[in-house]
Amino acid sequence: MASLKIPALASFFETALVGYLNVLFFPMTALLVLGFGFVRARLDAPTADRGDPLTDEEIDELERLRVEQEMLWNPPDHLRPVGDIYDPFSGTSYIGNPLSPNNGSRI
Repeated sequence: MASLKIPALASFFETALVGYLNVLFFPMTALLVLGFGFVRARLDAPTADRGDPLTDEEIDELERLRVEQEMLWNPPDHLRPVGDIYDPFSGTSYIGNPLSPNNGSRI
């Protein structure tokens, strides 16, 4: 707003240098440059301040929990009812479901 009141500033703010400086000191540019330094410092920091290393028992327990979680989310195919047309839990694939394309009344 000062450039509207003072003619010397108005001529200065119309130059290409000010346009370049505006982009250079744009807040997102500054955050990006400073962010790289922060990330580099964070990754180079020693891991000692991030807690104690896990014991073998804790690693085994985490591995067991991971396997259990995988079984819940991705059960083997023989446990999935969705592929069995004779299983009522298979939804519209169930042969007894009137909406099923396998239902005899729809054929």
